[in-house]
Amino acid sequence: MSKMDTKDFLIGTVIGGILGASAAMLLAPKSGKELRSDLNEKASTAKDKTVEFTNTAMEKGNEYSQLAKEKSAQWTQVAKDQWDKVADKTQTVTEKVTSISEELSNDIKEIVENQKEEGKQLAEEVVNEIEDTKEKLKDDLEEVKN
Repeated sequence: MSKMDTKDFLIGTVIGGILGASAAMLLAPKSGKELRSDLNEKASTAKDKTVEFTNTAMEKGNEYSQLAKEKSAQWTQVAKDQWDKVADKTQTVTEKVTSISEELSNDIKEIVENQKEEGKQLAEEVVNEIEDTKEKLKDDLEEVKN
């Protein structure tokens, strides 16, 4: 129920109680003085009950409102804490990925440099072998000519 529905219900209850009590008193066989006295007493009691119901409803409404505010603040804090944890984990994962990526890049560069050096050495060895073979062939050719 909304605030207006609760208020309307309480007012309707009080008015219904007053009308019912008034009807009961009017239909009861009493003298005019007794009847007026009872009516005044019942009206005063109904007024007191109305004030009591209104105060109780307002107090409960304020309590529920405060409780809702507190719970909302708690839930907001829990959500913020969870978000912060996720953000921290995301940051940690990002840092790890960056670190691994840098390490991998350095390893690849080192492998490429090693391969270049090995390739240069191999090329030099092949060139030397060719030169040696060329020299041997020259010598052999000279011998054959002589």
